[in-house]
Amino acid sequence: MIKRILTLAAAIIFVSPLSAFAHGEITQTTPAADSTVITAPSEVSIEFDGKLQTLGQESINSITVTDDQGQVISNPVSVVEGTKISNKLLLTDVTGLVSVHYRIVSEDGHPVEGDYSFTVGQTPTLYAAGDEEGAEAQNGISEESGSNLLLNGVIAAVLLGLLIFIFRHFKK
Repeated sequence: MIKRILTLAAAIIFVSPLSAFAHGEITQTTPAADSTVITAPSEVSIEFDGKLQTLGQESINSITVTDDQGQVISNPVSVVEGTKISNKLLLTDVTGLVSVHYRIVSEDGHPVEGDYSFTVGQTPTLYAAGDEEGAEAQNGISEESGSNLLLNGVIAAVLLGLLIFIFRHFKK
């Protein structure tokens, strides 16, 4: 009987998605984080690795954009479409450092907040075709998303080890 329970538990662990333990992570920002653009965009958007939760008309997800003086230059209401949240800029004749603050509720129900910035009004940096880091920075992709894969692997290995230990302990 215990052998069947352990086999079923092991099967559930391997079949269930381990990514459910992760919170919403950014996959792309427009403009890209830490980038430089010639003119301010009309809209700022962030895409996440999972669908964003919504509660009818209640605003639980938001993007607030401020200029280098701390003045809010974005619309008070953000728009959510699946995995993407965006907000229109009310003021686009800004130059200098522009800060983006976001707060979202990911599909696992956890709120996630963060900030990033980009610069407006200077000559943008050009990346060489073979410059992988430059291409990733331009697309708003970071290496941090790989850490979840490692964490999920460690969790799976610990759980499997625990199941083997329990199985061997009760088999005696």
